[in-house]
Amino acid sequence: MAKHNGYDLVRPMFTSGKLKTFSEIFQLVPKTVVANDLGKEKRRFNELIKDPNDLSYQEIRLFSALCNLAPFEMGILIETEHPENTEGTDQQKAYKYGAIRPMFEEKTIRILEDIFKYIPKSTVAEEIGRKGATLDRYIKNVDNFPIEDIRSVGRLFELSLSEMLKLVEAQFVK
Repeated sequence: MAKHNGYDLVRPMFTSGKLKTFSEIFQLVPKTVVANDLGKEKRRFNELIKDPNDLSYQEIRLFSALCNLAPFEMGILIETEHPENTEGTDQQKAYKYGAIRPMFEEKTIRILEDIFKYIPKSTVAEEIGRKGATLDRYIKNVDNFPIEDIRSVGRLFELSLSEMLKLVEAQFVK
């Protein structure tokens, strides 16, 4: 099956700064085309457009590839339109969590699992409201990692969705 020509418009519009939000993609590529390409029912896909936190990393990766974008670039579009909900996140975090962002910036942390050399998975799982085994499964098979949980992990370490998607993509490639 041939790829819809509208996908070829996404990257140039993104790099030129004209495409700024996730939903603007659907002015270039019809929702029904994307829904079919991702194997989603149209009604469910419309829900995912309104709340992309329910997408999995695999769906972001596939959609990004169709659009000739990196997953972290798709993350930028999602963040612009659907900023992180920081309500109720004023809880005190462990002091050492503050080291993760600088380590990411210095490229000491290059893939998702690097975080867990410094912060136990069980601690992170508890903080984001997941079981340790669930988080472990996500790390071993990042395709199933929900965007909502990727954002939750990022929030702990003051990393944006696009920054977390860089780590997840590196984990996927590994």
